Amino acid sequence: MELDVHHLRLVRAIGDTGSLSEAAVVLGVSQPAVSGKLKRLENALGQRLFDRGRATTVTPTPTGELLLSRITAVLPLMEGLVHDIESRTRPAAARPRVGGACSPILGHLPGIAADHLPCGADATLLDSECRDLVVDLVAQRRLEIGLVKDYPGFETTTPACVETAVVAHDPTMVVLPEHHPLARLDVVRLEQLADAEWVLPGPDSTRFHEYFHGTCRAVGFRPRVRHVAESYSTTIAAVRNGAVGLSQAACEGHQQVAVRLLADDVLSRRFVLMWHREGVVAPHAQAVLDAAIKAYHAECHASPVYSRYLS
Repeated sequence: MELDVHHLRLVRAIGDTGSLSEAAVVLGVSQPAVSGKLKRLENALGQRLFDRGRATTVTPTPTGELLLSRITAVLPLMEGLVHDIESRTRPAAARPRVGGACSPILGHLPGIAADHLPCGADATLLDSECRDLVVDLVAQRRLEIGLVKDYPGFETTTPACVETAVVAHDPTMVVLPEHHPLARLDVVRLEQLADAEWVLPGPDSTRFHEYFHGTCRAVGFRPRVRHVAESYSTTIAAVRNGAVGLSQAACEGHQQVAVRLLADDVLSRRFVLMWHREGVVAPHAQAVLDAAIKAYHAECHASPVYSRYLS
């Protein structure tokens, strides 16, 4: 029996959520499909990976715990390899490329390249939440400026040829229905949301899902993830219908939702800029970094929600 990426994603989703139905939401499939895939995997391995409890709740067996402990290290590498192989099938861009994780800074990168890099005026923008892919593209000098998100305990590791610098430490906001009881507060504690039904980013944000579930468990509850959103507008739609979502600090104001800061810097992130140490950015790295920091602060002060906290 050979384990592939799909098997590892299945086991990780079940282990993270402790529920077959919630794992189905994370994976974007039906609950019977998750049950069937898990049963086939256990039959092929000849061992149970999870013990079933009431309803659809599950707990890992010793074999399941062993597999889960290895998945955290192995799966990101496998997913990065798959992405890298897929990217090689596309024609190489003739123009410089910049990009990375969706953030307040991402849209500024082409302008930063135009202002500070030779021949940077025609830079193309890549939007990817796959951190390993961004690192690989920078290492291969197929991406001049890369931007990734770091989470405590899930920091970025890069090869020696890639230089990095922190642009900003970004707090997290919780997005609540407009008339939610906690909307009366200026700052919300994560444990106050223990009974919430959550909407989280899509499956490309795998590191954040691990970070989120681990943080919730650390403050005493197992989150119920009911929706997975591919865009922030989809998150807002789910929140308007009763879910609770998350947002980066420099967010826009939306009608019918309330955006509040999470207390104690919980679920925060860092935005990390990267470039090849022998690439075109290297001689201009400080200017590029300064421009990225300036862009981040400009977005924060322009945010109708976060600017209130900054002032």
